[in-house]
Amino acid sequence: MNHPSVEAGIENPGQQNVTLTDYLRIIYRGRWIVLFSFLVVFTGTVYYTFTTDPVYDATTTLIIDKSNAMENALFDFNSFGNQSTHISNQIEIIKSRTIAERVIKRMELSNVRDSLSLFHPNDDGEYLTLREMAQIIRENMEVINKKETDIIEITYSAPSAFEAAYTVNAIAQEYADASVEFNQGELKDLRKFLEEQLRKKGQELTSSEELLRDYQERERVASLDEETSELITRLSAVEAELEQSQVMLQASLEMKNSLEKQLDERRETVSSELSEISTPYIQTLQEELARIVAEKTKYETAVASQATGVNSDYFNAQIAEYDSKIKSLKQRLEEEAKKLSTSSMVQDPFQLTQELVSRIINLDAEIKANTAKINTLQEVINTYNAQLESLPVKVLELARLKRRQMVDEQTYMLMTKRLEETKIQEAGQRKEVRVVDEAIEPLFPTKPKKKLNLALGVVLGIGLGIGITFLREYFDNSIKTQEELEQLGFNILATIPKIEMSKVEEKLEARLAKMGPMEGKRIEARLITHLDPKSPVSEAYRSLRTNIQFSRVDQKIKAVLVTSSGPKEGKSTTSANLAIAMAQSGKRVVLIDADLRRPVVHSIFGMDKDEGLTNYMMDDIDYDTMIKKSIMDNLYVIPSGVLPPNPSEMLESEKMKKLLERLRNDFDFVLFDTPPIIAVTDAAILGTIVDGAILVVKAGQTNYDALVRAKSLLDAVNTRILGALLNGVEVGGMYGSYYYYYYHHYYSKPGGKKKRRY
Repeated sequence: MNHPSVEAGIENPGQQNVTLTDYLRIIYRGRWIVLFSFLVVFTGTVYYTFTTDPVYDATTTLIIDKSNAMENALFDFNSFGNQSTHISNQIEIIKSRTIAERVIKRMELSNVRDSLSLFHPNDDGEYLTLREMAQIIRENMEVINKKETDIIEITYSAPSAFEAAYTVNAIAQEYADASVEFNQGELKDLRKFLEEQLRKKGQELTSSEELLRDYQERERVASLDEETSELITRLSAVEAELEQSQVMLQASLEMKNSLEKQLDERRETVSSELSEISTPYIQTLQEELARIVAEKTKYETAVASQATGVNSDYFNAQIAEYDSKIKSLKQRLEEEAKKLSTSSMVQDPFQLTQELVSRIINLDAEIKANTAKINTLQEVINTYNAQLESLPVKVLELARLKRRQMVDEQTYMLMTKRLEETKIQEAGQRKEVRVVDEAIEPLFPTKPKKKLNLALGVVLGIGLGIGITFLREYFDNSIKTQEELEQLGFNILATIPKIEMSKVEEKLEARLAKMGPMEGKRIEARLITHLDPKSPVSEAYRSLRTNIQFSRVDQKIKAVLVTSSGPKEGKSTTSANLAIAMAQSGKRVVLIDADLRRPVVHSIFGMDKDEGLTNYMMDDIDYDTMIKKSIMDNLYVIPSGVLPPNPSEMLESEKMKKLLERLRNDFDFVLFDTPPIIAVTDAAILGTIVDGAILVVKAGQTNYDALVRAKSLLDAVNTRILGALLNGVEVGGMYGSYYYYYYHHYYSKPGGKKKRRY
């Protein structure tokens, strides 16, 4: 309730301390809204829950073992990466369009194709395209990585348990196959290259050995001296390293070509974008890496040429420093490669493309590093060759043949080792992706969650109803409780429960049946004080009678008017029942219908209004004719009479004052039923000549501001306000239920069952 303070001296109701009881009253008043909201929401929830097609979820679990992933047989690609990035890449690969399309193709070849919903026609008889089916698979798939593990869970949602399990297992299998194909493609090319190089190197080794043997036999030269042998050994080692670097360079070039072919297959625009797979900063890092590798090679060969005087600790420290710089540069290259591979120029729905781009960038770095190393080694070899030129001709030729044989032998052994490593890695590629748990058909659907949905329907339905109730209460400016009246400064004369007209009409019919014909007289069911004197409503009117009698201890109350701020607030019903309650106490009471615009008192008591107050004021009838005897003892009624053109002037006349004085003398209590005070001034006029006024307030209807206005109008003419009557209070609601319970409990038959509810 949103009641602003409008008058000095009146406490702002918005500042009252709100209790739990107040909230319960609000909810009770809005109980039909809450019930309607609950029924609508809950019915909708039930309909949705039991008509929605079920959805089943199936999950398969994979483990990504990067330690078994492809590592280049000649150098380590993975030294540039890290595990978290690798797992993230794998998740994106699983969710890619390419994997989804591979799954669709697998399904098309399976014997369960017709049982899968993806291959069913829609309502128009049309079938989904490959792209549409792939999109559905991607939308219904969820891939997550278990925190701080290499475990990946793939979950798929489908309209049947079988389809969910079958599809998610197909996704896992196609991903594993794609991973093997991708890695084996590189290793296969590398293996073929090494096999060809090893065949050639074997032929070269055989040839160099034969040439050395033939020369020694022909020239009768057995061996070299110690100094020359040492020089040849060092030179052979450098040349072997040179050939190894040349093989690595050639392998890098072959690998790069292989990766570019794979990239070309995955990207239609590769020809225009391959040239952009670099940045100035990446090129700078690659050149710096090549420079450091060259420096390290030059330092190692320089130290190796010194037979003695080498400090091993210093040498190891220098090598460690070079290795640290190389590692740092590779890490920075990896970061830049990752940025470039995820930039707009190389974006692709299939995340393998990003990994291809990253590897190509890393290969470029290796190519530049090996090129720099080869150039450095060639310079060292040239230096050694210059030293050999001083040897005798026969010794020099023997040294060259011996050196060639040693280089070929060392290179052949190294390449044999590398080839075997490559074969092992190629054979073990499938171990990178392993299925931990295959998906099985779920027993129950995951959607809709019937129990949860129904519980939410109850909570949301009631919650929405309560929310609407409180929202309505906030914007509702009507008076609802006697506490609100008290905060406006009113004395509460009574709280009248809402009359249940159906029950009163039943009692009326029963009483009329007992009384028989009543000479044309008729009464209305709203006279509950007469028809059902033991009801809580009748008792409330008797309480009103008592409170009026004792409202002024310094003055006897004999003339009272009843008014309200607006129409249809129960003013006339209150006047009639109050008059009956007064008459039942033994007082002679006269009820005057002073509402000369819309009179209703005559109809309540079953009388004609033609001869009444206005007729007397115009001298058409005498005093005795004006006053009508009702069917109740001690109660008399003065109907309104004919409707005059000037009711306010008539009520303000001197004759009206004299009439009231005469009525005071003839009756114990005079009661005026007047029109609403805000609409016309009639009530304010009569307020100047009566002993007090009663304001009738209809619970939930009388506007707060209108009531304040009505009070101010009466105060303006110095009308003594005896108090307010709160009318139409719900019997089952809080205050009304308390009152009703205690009254009904008191009037229950002795020994009978005490009813706590009416």
